[in-house]
Amino acid sequence: MSKKKTILIILWAVIALIAIASAVSLIVFPRWKAFFLAGSGVFLMLNLFLSLFFIRNNFKD
Repeated sequence: MSKKKTILIILWAVIALIAIASAVSLIVFPRWKAFFLAGSGVFLMLNLFLSLFFIRNNFKD
């Protein structure tokens, strides 16, 4: 596998783990702490999606 494909797979896995952790935090923690952790997770996922876009377009094999 090329380096680019490996990096993209790892980023997708990290995004999936953050999404699962955000959803679990809404169930486990009290109300405001859960919203804060889930919101932070969503913000981190948006940043990773942005980096995924730039890596896909600009990374040379």
